[in-house]
Amino acid sequence: MATMGSGARQVPDNRFEFRLGRMFAEAPALPDAELFRLRVLEKLDRGWTARRLLIGVMGAAGGLVGAVQLVGSGDLGALAALSARSDAYAQRLLDQFATVAPLGVPVAGEVLLTAAVLAIIGAGFGLARLIRDI
Repeated sequence: MATMGSGARQVPDNRFEFRLGRMFAEAPALPDAELFRLRVLEKLDRGWTARRLLIGVMGAAGGLVGAVQLVGSGDLGALAALSARSDAYAQRLLDQFATVAPLGVPVAGEVLLTAAVLAIIGAGFGLARLIRDI
C-alpha cells in the first residue's frame, strides 16, 4: 500500500490487480483453437447420436413388450364389444333426437357429430388461447 504522509489516508495500489484482470480478459489466441473446438463439438455430437439411438431402441422394445402384453390379455376383444354396444346406444340416441328436432326438421346424426366435433375443437382453441395469455 502506498502512503502519502503521516496524516494522509492510505490508498491501495491496484495496478497489479488491473494488469492481472486485463491478462485474463485477453486470452491469447492459440493456433489450433479451431481444431480443438471442432473436436469437442464432434465428441458432443457423437454422444447425442448414441443417446438418441439408445433411447429409440429402448422405446421400441418397451412398446413391443406393451403391445404383446395387451394382445395377450384379451382386453382388446372386450374393448371392441364395449365399443360396438356404445356405438349402437349413441346411434339410438341420435335417432331419437333427429325425430324430435326443433321445428320438425329431421337432422342426420352426421350433422350432430360434426357440430360436436367443431364445438370440441373450438373449446380446444379457447383453452390454448387462455393458457397462452396466462
